[in-house]
Amino acid sequence: MNVLDLAKLTRVEHGVMYAIAVIIGVLLTGSLPSQEVLVLACLVALLSEMGAFSLNDYFDVGADRANNRTDRPLVSGRISPSFALFFGIFCILASLIAAFFISEKIFIFTIFLDALAILYNLKLKLLPLIGNVYIAFTMGIPFVFGNFVVEERIASVNVILFFLGFIAGLAREIIKSIEDMEGDKAQRKAATLPILLGEDKSLLFAVSLYVLFLPISFLPFLYLKANIVSYVLFFVAVVLVAANIFYSLRKNYKKARVFSLIAFAFGLLAYLSTLLSF
Repeated sequence: MNVLDLAKLTRVEHGVMYAIAVIIGVLLTGSLPSQEVLVLACLVALLSEMGAFSLNDYFDVGADRANNRTDRPLVSGRISPSFALFFGIFCILASLIAAFFISEKIFIFTIFLDALAILYNLKLKLLPLIGNVYIAFTMGIPFVFGNFVVEERIASVNVILFFLGFIAGLAREIIKSIEDMEGDKAQRKAATLPILLGEDKSLLFAVSLYVLFLPISFLPFLYLKANIVSYVLFFVAVVLVAANIFYSLRKNYKKARVFSLIAFAFGLLAYLSTLLSF
């Protein structure tokens, strides 16, 4: 095992994006916490994500083998299932420790989020749409989490960003469920949306969500002070979402997933750049 294998297990790039979303959520309140609290808040997001994905691979190793996901370190044998289980639990507990030193409110909130992550890996992901909805929820909640670190009142723009993350996350997860449907059905006896509705109907639903997402993604700029950097980053994000839709319709789901992740990263950076001085 090396650092790259660990990064693949934990999908650490997702955690970094969650941490950026937390920072955006904090900055949009107009109230700044101490540097220590901000770092702890980012660690909570990063560690929770790493723990959840480690546990995901532990429970999904059979389905991943059936889907020939040789990119997964448990399938390739570069990481053992027992290590994935241990590391997942470790990261979840570490996220709770970090949350404890922020505030009692954030600690309780983190317990709720981590419990949902464990429940998802055990049961929710096997259910039609519910598992996808949960993942969509996790892509929107970092903005709200960041908001709650400093303010109990949720800023309107953070609500918009939550729904943007939710819509995009739901679309992406449905595409992923389509890609994994054979293994999910054979190994985990899952009843995901694509298994129940079929590939074509599920694909149409996911693409419709992306089409809905595009115009709504402009709304945060009504609250943010855009600059040339943010406009360029946002334009790249829109082009990448369009490419994601194109490859989804061509049923090249692997490329679609890659383009969607990069698009979300550019979108986050576009919003973040409006809050920074250049």
